[in-house]
Amino acid sequence: MRMRHTRLVRTWMASTALLLGFSAFAQAAVSPAQSAKVLMDYATSGTIGSTGVDGIPVVSFNSVPSGQFTTPSSFSLGEFMVSALPTGVSTTYTDTPFSITYLVSDVNGESIQEGYTPIVLTGKINGTVSGASQSDLMVSFDKNPIPSFITNDYVNTLVNLDTSLTLVPSTTNGGRTTAQTLLVAQPVPEPATLAIFGLGIAGVVWHRRRQSRIA
Repeated sequence: MRMRHTRLVRTWMASTALLLGFSAFAQAAVSPAQSAKVLMDYATSGTIGSTGVDGIPVVSFNSVPSGQFTTPSSFSLGEFMVSALPTGVSTTYTDTPFSITYLVSDVNGESIQEGYTPIVLTGKINGTVSGASQSDLMVSFDKNPIPSFITNDYVNTLVNLDTSLTLVPSTTNGGRTTAQTLLVAQPVPEPATLAIFGLGIAGVVWHRRRQSRIA
């Protein structure tokens, strides 16, 4: 009985260590300090929905037709634009949806390989605009995890996305508010590395099934 208990403890310790190591490996890609330096050429496009708008629509989105940055770096997804209303006129937004599509065109000067899927970010707009100088509009991005994506030989992860963004009125900065995020990139793991982790996870599953049969 004691020998069986010892085996169970050793198996649990090995499984825990392996899973922690795999977790650290997976999370390394989201650390700006460990990001590779990669030159990204990109573009964005955005749309503002019409549902939940009470009054004259005043919010639009200025896309980024062509942008460039080197990871790890913050970059612009585009600008939310608030137009002026006549004095005494208001417009209220209630959970009005928006979406921003982020598309990479080149990585380190090389065109993107086939199979790349653009990342689409979504969220809601809430608040009221009154006249030309009053706005309490808030943009909130959906909290769903943004999946990592591969561009050529790099795994990309968007981090530090503006979760809540206050939109300024037309009398401030021309009504323009920039939405930003930060991108980190890591080389795609070698097949041998992935195989080692895959075998490790398979071993954990096998041990658990074996112990359950013994019990």
